[in-house]
Amino acid sequence: MATLYVASTETFVGKSAVCMGLLRRMQRDGFNVGYMKPVSVSVAHRADQVLDEDAAFIRETLGLSAPLDQIAPVLITPGVIDSIMRGQPNNFAKTLRDAYLSVSRDKDAMVLEGTNTWSEGALVDLSADQVTDLLHAPGLLVSRYNTSLAVDTILSVQRYVGDRLIGVLLNQVEDPQRDFVQSRVVPFLESRGIPVFGLLPHDSTLAGVTVEELIEHLGGQLIGKREWCHKMVDSLMIGAMGAEASLSFFRRRSNKVVITGGDRSDLQLAALETSTNALVLTGNIRPAYQVMDRAEERQVPIIIVPDDTLVTVDRAESLFGRVRFHQASKLSHFINLMENHFDFGRLYEALGMAVG
Repeated sequence: MATLYVASTETFVGKSAVCMGLLRRMQRDGFNVGYMKPVSVSVAHRADQVLDEDAAFIRETLGLSAPLDQIAPVLITPGVIDSIMRGQPNNFAKTLRDAYLSVSRDKDAMVLEGTNTWSEGALVDLSADQVTDLLHAPGLLVSRYNTSLAVDTILSVQRYVGDRLIGVLLNQVEDPQRDFVQSRVVPFLESRGIPVFGLLPHDSTLAGVTVEELIEHLGGQLIGKREWCHKMVDSLMIGAMGAEASLSFFRRRSNKVVITGGDRSDLQLAALETSTNALVLTGNIRPAYQVMDRAEERQVPIIIVPDDTLVTVDRAESLFGRVRFHQASKLSHFINLMENHFDFGRLYEALGMAVG
């Protein structure tokens, strides 16, 4: 049986979506697959249940039979952290090992979704290197490529884990950088013994969110009709400049959300003259009537939030740059990207998997 640990060194690099792409293709190629998220630090509370939502989604989407508490066996909740700080004994390694043996029974391949960074999980003695040691799992590193500094991170991971790193997937590569990455970065990494299994292009349709998701994430009061909130928001812009420069500034991006102070009617009106799909007004200040009238004409929802602009921008940015793969259309699109830009045959060879 082949086991693969899908790792990353930062959040929102598309790791969960990559796991889905791998599992879908393996299933299509005739392999009996299993999936686990050994350690979860992103825990949700649903009624009387504590769970990892991504793991639950993958289990349901792929029709996996293993129970969720085995697919995501170690949930790091505030209660778990408190018990560790109190010095209470635990044996999470045994919990994980037992779950792995159960889930992997009769499987051809197991895909393990790692934590966001190499250090997460260290509190329960299950950081990325400890998990890969415990389960004898080689690692595929998913790395966002913004600049050549990404190469530093990849080399550092190789130095840390050695031969357990069997390769890397470079994700979200911008078009202007693609030629350089293909002609310079890939050959360099290959020369250092790091196979590059794929280059996935940046795709704004994957990074975008709906206005509805933005409202749910930020909270606050909605002014406008709920049916306007199905619009996609591809990026955000901050309104903090003088009124004279605002119009040309807001014209630089389309399908955006503009975050600005609730008292800046001049910036709000300027944003509404450009391709803006939502306004977020900070400071719990209702907009002027002329702003509300213009927003209604343009069918642009306004969200009023109590936080200041800096806090609101930080919270909104956490929604962008990640694949919201629970949406069927985005998941399908991402899987197509992997089909076109990922070398599954080379990965199978590295894992010793033979397609029948």
